Parts: sequence; structure tokens; C-alpha cells
Amino acid sequence: MEGLAEEALAIRREAIFHLIQGLVEVIELTHPVFSRAAQPLPTTLGILGAIHLATVLIWKEQARENVVMAAHATALALVAKASGLPVVG
Repeated sequence: MEGLAEEALAIRREAIFHLIQGLVEVIELTHPVFSRAAQPLPTTLGILGAIHLATVLIWKEQARENVVMAAHATALALVAKASGLPVVG
């Protein structure tokens, strides 16, 4: 079974982008994010996962809103749950 053709994939990605537009906020990676990502975590996590988690935790603290973590890896999902975040993915 072959994967999607590039054009079909682009169309699907565009549709998803339009569905989530306004629901997702882009956050600049700043020194506080990197500093938070460098802190010890409840479980082992790679640097990209740690940056993802740190960004979510900082955003949650600043916005004072509930947030759900979208995790792309099992390790990220585990540490997010251990940090008190609900997880999807």
C-alpha cells in the first residue's frame, strides 16, 4: 500500500490547519522555556519532548487556563501525565 501523494497530503494538512486555526496558539521559544526544559523531570525525556512540555506548562501557568497536552510519543505522554496534564495522542 502506497502512502498519500504529496498533493493529497497537502490538501489534508491544509484542511486540518483550517479546522484548528484559532484553537492553537504559537508560542515563541525563549530562554525561560529552555531553562524550564533543562530542569529535572519525573521521567526520562529527550530534549524536544522537554521543550514541548516546558512550553505547555509555562503557557498553562501564564494563561491560567486548562490545557490538554497533545503528545507525539509515549515518553512525552508519561511525563506530561506525571506533571498533572491530561493527554491526548
